[in-house]
Amino acid sequence: MYNKDGDNMKKLAIISEFNPFHNGHKYLIEQARRIIKPDLAVSLMSGDFVQRGEAAIIDKFARANVSLACGFDLVIEMPNFISLQSAEFFAYKSCELLDKIGITYIAFGIENMDPDDFLTYVSEIISNDSKIEKLTRKFINENYSFTEARYLALKEFLSSDDFISSNNILALEYMRSISKLNSQIKALPIRRMGANNSDLLVEDKNFASSTAIRMNLNRDIRNLMPKESNESLNYFFSNHKKADYDLLLDIFKYKLLIKNDSMEEILCYEEGMDNFFRKLLSSNLTYDTFINACKSQRHSKSRMKRLMLNYILDNKKDLNELNYNFIKVLAFNNEARQYFREINEKIKVVMRKSDTKKLDSSELIIYESMIKSSNLYSLLSKRDLFLDYKNPIKIGS
Repeated sequence: MYNKDGDNMKKLAIISEFNPFHNGHKYLIEQARRIIKPDLAVSLMSGDFVQRGEAAIIDKFARANVSLACGFDLVIEMPNFISLQSAEFFAYKSCELLDKIGITYIAFGIENMDPDDFLTYVSEIISNDSKIEKLTRKFINENYSFTEARYLALKEFLSSDDFISSNNILALEYMRSISKLNSQIKALPIRRMGANNSDLLVEDKNFASSTAIRMNLNRDIRNLMPKESNESLNYFFSNHKKADYDLLLDIFKYKLLIKNDSMEEILCYEEGMDNFFRKLLSSNLTYDTFINACKSQRHSKSRMKRLMLNYILDNKKDLNELNYNFIKVLAFNNEARQYFREINEKIKVVMRKSDTKKLDSSELIIYESMIKSSNLYSLLSKRDLFLDYKNPIKIGS
């Protein structure tokens, strides 16, 4: 039940991809619920494309429904211009949105250390932010990518790499973002069970990373995820094709080589990338060979993939400056209904096309980009177009 005083409501959020939803995710939400005892548990979830710059293994509708079945009260779609950025911007823009909608706690997984040790590291890092930024710029000037430069800067500052893992770096960015926003959100780090986020092998009978699961779909993976997630995975694969990345490359080539659309204002762009791509694409490359050819010490594969998608979707850098106050709902239960009434004066809730009449011009730009992203996924996976207008919102009990 909700507290009578709305300001005292405990609203827990987890920033997620659930690609796919596995036992580690179930453990995270269960532990967070046990510790916080929230009135509302929210998943701010990437849509059909995730931060690695790849199509999600199953679509946002299926993943949202699994999330609702496995412990969340409300699933909100993350605007794709947020999900298709580096960890720093991904974290900041996600926390900014959660702060706007009144979230009081954010839970996230950490690796290789206890939560108290993690918080000690984070406090030291944030209090020395200017030193670490200076070190990061030094490594960037040595032609390292931002991600690699940040890793090297932290390693040099801490004189250790015990803290450093992809999950911990992202968790650090959440904490840094909360600090920059001067937000009242409280952080709840929870140590991951079993596998680490970057593990590629399935070595535990109950826990594996999302990456390991995606790489082992031909094996029996039922024990690694909740029943609802496994059933959703099987159903989606039996009714849809996997994303066709060579088709994605063709769309990219059409925009770059035939339409000759400018890339200069696109998110993730750096001067000279477009000319470099044109030279590579003069040969008949596959998607995989193109991405491998793009990778360098300065530019990771993930960045190249994100840039491709941002370019196709026409996601410009000024999206980061737009003010918006709406949430696009993918799934909810009865616990969320009271929350919708609470935020009605501050945040616009979009569930159907008619709700977009409430959006201002900046908000419509973001919403329409979300629809374009969904339709691009449909083209790649042979799914129906405009499903955001056709799919009924999942409403749990």
